Amino acid sequence: MSNLLILVAAMLLSLPAIAQDVREERVSFQPGRSGADIRGSIRGYEIVDYLIDARAGQTIEISLKTSNLSSYFNLLQGSDLTAIYVGSTEGNDYAGVLPDDADYRIRVYLMRNAARRDETADYTLSVAITGGKATAPSPDYADGLAGGPDFWQVKGVPAGDTLNVRSGAGTSNRVVGALANGDRVRNLGCEMAGTARWCRIEAASGQALTGWVSGRYLVEAGAEPNNGINSQATGQIPCSPVAGQPTTNCAFRVTRGGNGNAAVWIELPAGGERYVEFVDGRPETTDAGMQISFEKISDLYLIRIDGSERYEIPEAVVYGG
Repeated sequence: MSNLLILVAAMLLSLPAIAQDVREERVSFQPGRSGADIRGSIRGYEIVDYLIDARAGQTIEISLKTSNLSSYFNLLQGSDLTAIYVGSTEGNDYAGVLPDDADYRIRVYLMRNAARRDETADYTLSVAITGGKATAPSPDYADGLAGGPDFWQVKGVPAGDTLNVRSGAGTSNRVVGALANGDRVRNLGCEMAGTARWCRIEAASGQALTGWVSGRYLVEAGAEPNNGINSQATGQIPCSPVAGQPTTNCAFRVTRGGNGNAAVWIELPAGGERYVEFVDGRPETTDAGMQISFEKISDLYLIRIDGSERYEIPEAVVYGG
């Protein structure tokens, strides 16, 4: 091999990898303790997922102290990539009641701007789990496995969040849609998945949405219309997912929760989806580790993700109409 080829090979081997490296670590508490402090370090595109087994109704408290202001954590349930809590928009301290018996995932990462510069974050992650099983639901919740009302209504979903509709009973199944507080759905029967109760539902508004949701978020409801809440829609929006490429059209689907709350999934031409969550009419959250910014011109949201992806979402997608 010539000296030139040897030099080129050495240069290629020295280039930093840009693929995200996800490392998983199981969290366990010492006997008699309900929490732990975990010290770690990440660099560039490294991601660490801390797995912790918890029960429905328990309270989880998480705090991240880090040397890098661009380092955050997200809280996820099982293999679901839609975060329960997003640190980059809400901060590095969280306390909340867990909805299901599941493996929860605390994901520590650097924002893309810091990862591109191959920065390092030294951190201490403090985690505590307290409380026991949730108290028994009141009789109007989905607490039976047969019969029940003709219609359910979604209730108790945390503010600004949505309830995942899945292809099967349990959090390991893929997400096929989402519902918000106040949505009415048809009752197709419930069953147990482990120790959690799941119910098969159909969108009461006649939209083509059928799947399974956690029964703890369902209460008995009448069959009357719900004034546009639970509005599902699909369509096309202008998009430019890759910097330097011309604008094209991307297919989308949306679930609206009313009052400017909506979850939008955008199909990417190269495969996969980009998620954008609107809260009170503002695009607040996107996929983990990515930054979102926007400007609004008349009735059009011009959304940029990570400074390179561009999406044009009309106001009617969020509010309907």
